[in-house]
Amino acid sequence: MLTLTSVTKSYTAGQPVLRNITLDVAEGEVVCLLGPSGCGKSTLLRIIAGLEQADQGTLMIDGRELSTIPVHRRHFGLMFQDFALFPHRTVAENVAFGLRMAGMGRQAIAARVAEVLALVSLRGYEERSIFALSGGERQRV
Repeated sequence: MLTLTSVTKSYTAGQPVLRNITLDVAEGEVVCLLGPSGCGKSTLLRIIAGLEQADQGTLMIDGRELSTIPVHRRHFGLMFQDFALFPHRTVAENVAFGLRMAGMGRQAIAARVAEVLALVSLRGYEERSIFALSGGERQRV
């Protein structure tokens, strides 16, 4: 369970981007943050991932304070709005990249890639070039 309690972030004095955000996300739950440009969606995700610090509030994962967990050990994925795909890699290689960097074994990577591609309705796209994908398909990769 990911638990955020009273998370606040300001970039300029008196101008909070996030104000007292409280949220619980269960394991396996899918959450979508919606709002206008500049409302703090990306800031909140960056705080959860450890790329930024909240000014106030607590972030817990399974009862453990996230600030005690290094960024590379948090196991949170963050998908930025612009595509960050490797043009010289296939769909499967792009999906597998982060898993390889995390030290996952080949068989586990292959299984996870298959699972994730099925989840986003891209089964059968493993060997495709990213240039052969639509914008929506690229976003799902």
